[in-house]
Formats: sequence, structure tokens, C-alpha cells
Amino acid sequence: SGINAEYGILNFKHFYQELTFPRTILFAIFFHDYIYDPKAHDNEEQSIASFRSCAADLNLDTDLVDSVVEMISLTSSGHYTEEHDAEKPTRCRDIHYFLDFDLAILGANPVEYTLYARRIRKEYIHVEEKEFCVRRAAIMKKFLERKFVFATREFRQFAEENAKRNVQSEYEMLRNRADQLAHTCHKADQ
Repeated sequence: SGINAEYGILNFKHFYQELTFPRTILFAIFFHDYIYDPKAHDNEEQSIASFRSCAADLNLDTDLVDSVVEMISLTSSGHYTEEHDAEKPTRCRDIHYFLDFDLAILGANPVEYTLYARRIRKEYIHVEEKEFCVRRAAIMKKFLERKFVFATREFRQFAEENAKRNVQSEYEMLRNRADQLAHTCHKADQ
């Protein structure tokens, strides 16, 4: 979604000095949601294909292309690396910054996060409300089950606490709403 890209660019600017290969990160930020259709299940794959086509036209280095593809791929598989379980991050590579940039909205202040959550619901308005609540709650639960939402020390310091609180709050709201809807449907069936 465009929301994450906005946060990605803002955080890129802020953490630029920490990055080893900033150009790689910029390509990943730009292309990871290049193709975005909330009804599709292959957005990342299509975005990767678009990036590969552009990379070929620009004659980009193979290592850069492989790194960008790895970063985009991780956004479709839960934004997770081994650093998310490490008590003290040891290898904050560019990929970890990229993933944290993409998840930064989770650590926003509660008002901003609520607006984000509402925008996500609007993006998925085609999904029936109960199904949306159940699926989104499952995503939130995965974040809650992790030791850390963020992989880098910096994001843990300034955003981890808010992220856990925001995700927990959204998870509880979604579960409650799903239960209400299930109860309403059950009553209607009687």
C-alpha cells in the first residue's frame, strides 16, 4: 500500500547513513508495491517481474537485482528474518532496515495507526467484514507471537513499544468484531 511507501521513504532519509547499499533499498521501496491490487494474491511476484524488466533495461548489477528481489520476497512472507528473534540485533543489514521501514507504520502513534487501519479496511472493502476481521486478526497475531516486531536496534528503541500496543489493540478489536458478527449470524440462523 502507498502508506508503507511513504514511511519507507521518510525512514530511508532518516537512516541513510546506516545503509550499506542505499540504492538497493530505494529500488526495493519503490518496487515492492509497484503492482498493488488488494484483490490479487501475487502482487509481490508481479512487482518482482516489473523490477526485473526495469533492471534489465537499466543493465543493473546482478547482485543488486538479487538483493532487491530478496527484499521484496520477504514482504510477502511475513517480514521475518532471524534478527526478529535476536535479543540484541547483531547483523542489521540493509534488508533489516528495509523490512523495518515497511513496517514502521505499526509503531506510529495510536491516532495515526487507527487512520492507517481504517485505510487498510477501505482497501479491502470487497472482503466481507467477518472474513476481513478473521484474516487481519491472524496477521496481527503473527506479529504478536514474535519476540520483536522490528529487526533493527533503532526501530526497537523508538517504535517497538507502540507497535506491540497498536497491533494488540487492533487484534483485540478485530477478534471482538468477528465474534460479534459470528454471534449475529448465529442468531439470524435460529
